[in-house]
Amino acid sequence: MVKPVFLGKLVLHWCPACNVPVLDKKCACGNPATFVNVTPPADIRPAFPYDIDRINDVSRQQFGKKLIADGEIAVYNKAPYDDRMEEIICGGEIIGTIRFEIDKIKWVLLPRLSGARRIFNKEGKEKDPDIEQNLKNWVMIHESAIPFVAEGSSVLVPGILKTAPNIKREDEVVVVTPDFEVVAAGRAKMSSEEIKTSERGKAIKIRWNQKNETTRNEAAEIIPKDNEKAKEMPPREIWKKVIDANRHVIDKFEADSVLFMQNAAKNMNKKLTCSYSGGKDSLVTLHLTETAFGKNSGNEKEYDIIFSDTGLEFKETLDNVKEIVEIYNKPLKEAGAGNTFWEEYEIYGPPSVDNRWCTQSCKLQPITTVIETNYSKEDGCLTFIGQRQYESKARAKSQRIWKSPSVSGQIGTAPIQEWTAMHVWLYIFDKDLHYNPLYEKGFDRIGCWLCPAASLADFENLKITHPESMEMWEEKLVQAGVEKEIENPELWVKYGLWRYAELPPAMKKLADEKGVRYKK
Repeated sequence: MVKPVFLGKLVLHWCPACNVPVLDKKCACGNPATFVNVTPPADIRPAFPYDIDRINDVSRQQFGKKLIADGEIAVYNKAPYDDRMEEIICGGEIIGTIRFEIDKIKWVLLPRLSGARRIFNKEGKEKDPDIEQNLKNWVMIHESAIPFVAEGSSVLVPGILKTAPNIKREDEVVVVTPDFEVVAAGRAKMSSEEIKTSERGKAIKIRWNQKNETTRNEAAEIIPKDNEKAKEMPPREIWKKVIDANRHVIDKFEADSVLFMQNAAKNMNKKLTCSYSGGKDSLVTLHLTETAFGKNSGNEKEYDIIFSDTGLEFKETLDNVKEIVEIYNKPLKEAGAGNTFWEEYEIYGPPSVDNRWCTQSCKLQPITTVIETNYSKEDGCLTFIGQRQYESKARAKSQRIWKSPSVSGQIGTAPIQEWTAMHVWLYIFDKDLHYNPLYEKGFDRIGCWLCPAASLADFENLKITHPESMEMWEEKLVQAGVEKEIENPELWVKYGLWRYAELPPAMKKLADEKGVRYKK
């Protein structure tokens, strides 16, 4: 399991009065906000309607009922994992986790007790006499077993009264009392059929039990009523109450960043530029640049927009860049890698997490070309870049102003270094900025569409959003696997093993289990 790493302050709080997330100890309403202890690095962000639909689809498949109401405020926190995993925060508490399990090639919902209570509860049983047939993956235990399981003991077969049908080994299950009150949640180690026909054995390994709880949180445990208009509402309207609650935070972060940029420009005395990639962070950085140096800033200075086309950009990204340049009406200085990736692919084969040969030729070289072509070597330029410390260890250790080691004459600055993704999104919603539509289609990051650093979950999503591109890429990868003399090259591609030049332990175990073997 990947270990958590601290890259910045944990800033997520929740206002009980307003029932919204707050990035400070105090809500704009004046009430104190309660700290929410999420897993580091805690680069929290809004859960978009697409994300909530996925959560609810998986919840219905596993348990027979959705987990989150339409229009309900939910926060995502990406937690360290072998692929993609998000903690789900509602009502000021983590109600569960949704993760992409590579060996199953699917998303799996791991509810905590508060999340489980949204689905299983005594009131629900009283209202629905057929609840046992309508809900899935529950295990009902004897009254005598409740105290032990509530303290974290595994569920043993003799302690089970009955179960939902069709539970399979390794399914996520919820342990309930005869009244359908939640006792614990965990993973099945026996199928429902095995439980039915066995006299003994460990049936359920408990992950979450009542011993984990310090207090009960009704706001997290009860699903609010659906907002019937939510499906037609843009995210910024759904999140307006959150923006209002964080007004003081948004304004302070903007003011601090603008002052930093103005001081940097004053001290450097170089031509100003802003790097734009089509992503959320560079969009906020560009708007801050306009706020700091635009016509209405009281400190007007000319600046250029820089864009480097790797040749592997999404069409949506290229369209967004054009639209943004029109909106801000600033000179665009751009260069592209053209067909470089595919030419070098014939030499090096697929890039990998530990050998991204394409970075130099497809990303850094075009940037160098832009700088060297448009700015003198002596004077260079000062570039505002959408870098944030919560993204990686390297960026967390980075200075806020630095001399580019790869691009001669460029000084880089990071105005939003201390912003989380939530700060970024609240700012985007507040200013109604024109963001890349791919974010509303399940993409957490936007860059080169075939980047090996992307999760397998992202590549599975690509099969839905860009099927032709993924079909072409998978054909090339299978051929690469054949040329490398890999046994079962189709599985090498299917399980995302192509992304590693040297398999990490978890991926090596998966390769062995699936029969993917490398030439010695």
